[in-house]
Amino acid sequence: MTGPDPTHREGIPQMPTTPTLTELGELVRASTGVEIDMGEVERRPTVTFEELDVDSLGLLSVIASLEKQYGVALGVDVEECRTFPDLMTAVEEAVATTAPAAGHTDNAIVINAPFDLVWAMTNDVPSWPTLFSEYAEATVLERRGDTLRFRLSMYPDENGTVWSWVSERTPDRAGRAVTARRVETGPFEYMNIRWTYRDVEGGVEMRWVQDFHMKPDAPVDDAQMTERINLNTTVQMARIREIVEKAARDVRVEVR
Repeated sequence: MTGPDPTHREGIPQMPTTPTLTELGELVRASTGVEIDMGEVERRPTVTFEELDVDSLGLLSVIASLEKQYGVALGVDVEECRTFPDLMTAVEEAVATTAPAAGHTDNAIVINAPFDLVWAMTNDVPSWPTLFSEYAEATVLERRGDTLRFRLSMYPDENGTVWSWVSERTPDRAGRAVTARRVETGPFEYMNIRWTYRDVEGGVEMRWVQDFHMKPDAPVDDAQMTERINLNTTVQMARIREIVEKAARDVRVEVR
C-alpha cells in the first residue's frame, strides 16, 4: 500500500506498538493471576475490571507492567481505566505522545457489508492480488500463532523491475484490529501499520493508520511519501469497498 520496496534486509528500528486485546488479556492474567474470559470481553466491551474480579491493586500492577513494557508513563489511575478499551486507549495515547512518528497517514472508508465478511475478505492475505490493484503476488512465508509473515510482489514497473518486500501482520478479531510492520524496510527506517474496524451507520468503517520514517538516502522524504500513501490509499480503499460490497450483495441474493 506504499509503493516499491527494493531491498530485502532485516533489523529495522521499531516504533513502539500497542497491545492487541488478546495480548492485554494475557498481561492482565500474568500481572494479577486472574483468568479473564476474553470471549465475554469481546461480547461486552464495557464489562469492568471489577466485574472480572480484578481489584484496584491488581489494576495498578497491570498499569505498571504496561508502562515498563512500552517505556511510557500512562498518567492515569484505576478510576480512569475501568475497562479494557479504557486501558488500550491510555496506552495508545501515551505511545503516540512519547514516540511520534515522522510520517503519519490516517485514512478510513465505510463498507456497506457485514463485519464478518469485511474482516474475512480484507484479512485473507493470499487473496490480496484480487483485492488490491497494485499486488501481483502475496505469498505466505510463515505462520506463528496469529502472526503471519508474507511477501508482497508488485507488477513490473515501466523498466520491467518487480518490487517486493516481506511484512508481518497480527490480526486480533476480538479487538477488531490488525497490527503490521514491514520486515524488509527498503527506503523506510520503519513502517508500522494498524487497521481497525468498527460498526457505523451505513456499514463497517475500515481505518488504516501508517507511521513511518524514510531513510536519509531514500528517493523521497516523509512529506512526499505521506502524499503518495494518501493518494494510493484512496484508490485501494475504493476498490476494496466495491469488491466487498459486491460480495455482500451476491450473498444476499443466494440466501433469498
